[in-house]
Amino acid sequence: MSTIDDLSEDLQVQATFLKDREPVYERMLALFAEAIRGEFGTRLGTLWAGRAFNSRYERPLLLLAAIRYDALCEGEAHPLHGPLSEGSTRLDAVTRDAFIAALSPTRTRVEHVLRERVVQTNETTRAVTWLWPAHLLWSAGERRSIAVVDLGTSAGLNLVADDLPALWVDDHEAPIPLEPRPSVALRLGLDLSPLDVGRTDDAMWLRACVWPNDRSRLARLEQAIGAFTSRAARGDAPTLEACSLPEAPRRLSSLPEHLFVLCVQTIVRDFLSAEQRAMYEAGMREFLLKRPACSALVAELEVDPSSLNVPPRSATLVFRFACGGGGMNEMVMARTHPHPRQLFIDADALKAFADAVSLIRP
Repeated sequence: MSTIDDLSEDLQVQATFLKDREPVYERMLALFAEAIRGEFGTRLGTLWAGRAFNSRYERPLLLLAAIRYDALCEGEAHPLHGPLSEGSTRLDAVTRDAFIAALSPTRTRVEHVLRERVVQTNETTRAVTWLWPAHLLWSAGERRSIAVVDLGTSAGLNLVADDLPALWVDDHEAPIPLEPRPSVALRLGLDLSPLDVGRTDDAMWLRACVWPNDRSRLARLEQAIGAFTSRAARGDAPTLEACSLPEAPRRLSSLPEHLFVLCVQTIVRDFLSAEQRAMYEAGMREFLLKRPACSALVAELEVDPSSLNVPPRSATLVFRFACGGGGMNEMVMARTHPHPRQLFIDADALKAFADAVSLIRP
């Protein structure tokens, strides 16, 4: 999917999804649908020339975040500052004139974002995808230090989520056990375009990718930025490297064999083309099979298209690891929301994982 082909349909799909969730954004998407039929559509085609988008929601969310970013940077003088910076359900603040002014060709920040940026939310509730498996490894007897590798890391904030409050519960509302865990010897984030929260622009872009009314999510983002900054000041911040996902398995193969490598993939599959995804998955399988026995695990949180009508269970948490003899284990451990707070854990899979690890542990 490229340039602005079929963009009207994507705008409508996203507007339907945002109805009652983010009314200001729903209104703006309707205005975008009008704008792309005129001068802005021509300009957008030029800005997106050579770019490719693989998910239905990426282009609409990039358009929204671009204007919110401009509003956050400019402050009160921006024509849509109120509804986009403070969060509001007042649709009368999103007038057609204000919207057109926000899309003016003179707004170079908007054009730069649309040409160069990608949507990067760095949702830290997804860190349960490594915190919980790390605890399960400990419970199964794993005592080696681990290397946590976040694939598609954005700014690496999930890698410091153990410095944030634990929010996750099971289907009975009981806290998910996350400790004890093996010690973390290495925190590595791989991303095609990693963000640096020490840079004002990058931190502002992360804020812009959070919806205006989602104040709890924004508060957790600020906590995570603070945690990362504190680690950087101490000299033990995660290492972030520019690396595409198809190239990630080669980078992983260079990690020390004495470490247990815990790879985390959270809501990145939709951003890959079919070819990129095939290369990535084949490379990860090869990486797992070539590692020493029971020394690597991939924990993957991705949306399940067949369960979108049940949001609390619309994503699956899957574990993948080599089981010896050239075989692979793939276990659906839990169902949850793409922004996990509650995990619906499969008790049979939990036992099967513990049994499998105990059999192949060195």
